[in-house]
Amino acid sequence: MDQDIAIPSILQNFSFETPNLFASYRIGDFPRAGLAFHPWKITGTQALLVNAFDILANQRTRLFTPEIRERPGKLHEYIEFNGPLMLDSGAFNFQKQNKISIDAVDVLKVGIEFKVNISVVLDHPFLPESDGRERSKRWQNTLKNTRKMFEGLDSLNGDIPNGFQLMPVIHGHNPSTLKRRLDNIVKIYGYTPSIIGIGSLAPLALNGNKRTAIDIIHKVRELLPNSHIHCFSMGSALLMLFAFYSGADTVDSQSWMLSAAFKNVQLPGFHWTRFSKREKEKNPVKYQQNRRDFAQHLLQLINNEGFIVKDWDVEGGEVFSISNENDALLYIDYLEDRDGNNHIHRRACHNLYTFNFEASRVREEMKKGIRSLETFIRSRMKSTVYKNTFEHAVERVNTNA
Repeated sequence: MDQDIAIPSILQNFSFETPNLFASYRIGDFPRAGLAFHPWKITGTQALLVNAFDILANQRTRLFTPEIRERPGKLHEYIEFNGPLMLDSGAFNFQKQNKISIDAVDVLKVGIEFKVNISVVLDHPFLPESDGRERSKRWQNTLKNTRKMFEGLDSLNGDIPNGFQLMPVIHGHNPSTLKRRLDNIVKIYGYTPSIIGIGSLAPLALNGNKRTAIDIIHKVRELLPNSHIHCFSMGSALLMLFAFYSGADTVDSQSWMLSAAFKNVQLPGFHWTRFSKREKEKNPVKYQQNRRDFAQHLLQLINNEGFIVKDWDVEGGEVFSISNENDALLYIDYLEDRDGNNHIHRRACHNLYTFNFEASRVREEMKKGIRSLETFIRSRMKSTVYKNTFEHAVERVNTNA
């Protein structure tokens, strides 16, 4: 694995190290979805991803578009964030659709108008069960939109925000297809792109094809040793580690927020855990055991790795003091939905901090060398399935070392 990947100029304007997370955020979740405030600074979040589909076509969220236009700092100002901002095209909305209902040029225009740093090409992702004909058709749609957006950008003759960059997206589940499709993009651009996204990975990983997802990331890194590689929708903290190890520079995930809404809480090296009255009523013994297990693991992370939790209710909240298991159980009470209070905000902040903490730990271990990183990732895995998957990733990386 190449440890000296060049960071594209687009990211050099920010204090931003890789590997790292782009936290995926839906416009309007603060305050409509239970967030008390934008949780970026309190959780150590360094980069955000928002969705062009939400701005252009989502009936619930495009209501905010005129408000964004009125802000001098556009989207950065509206969501109160001054770090790298990626505008995803919203292509996942069309993964199960035969046609794309928004226009690629509109995606480009809104990215430029709203002063984002990275605008993603409007691709047409496919599902794992799609046949060859369907995949080819969708790739042609992706290429058509890549050409439209690249030519649209080129026609502006540099009249674009400083540092703005267009990110093409590649799809493919075998080495020869990935190579051909990268060649297609290079032909449009006229050069090798300095930043590229890998699409159609999330359904693979979620449907038991994690090894294929690893192989894809590894192959793209092999084909693009000096480009910034982004993997879309790597929804768990553990999958994120696999992606980074296999060669990804950045990933995005919205599960920090979505899981919080379903009362799920994440810890590094620990399964998603649901804390709710319903869980307690359904199986009181298991519920209490889950609480104890979670509390003990939280205490270990705090004592051994410097993990912290905070009073997430206020910006700049103080660290939640946890020195024993009882303190940790009190913190679980703080996160849980009790007495009719829905603590989505607390759980969302906790989960987002967990993702950012893991990305930071990867950077720490990566600086020590590949063996240290491997040891760290192994320490995070409890499931035999994940262990076997990671050994596959290690074999792939070491074969090309």
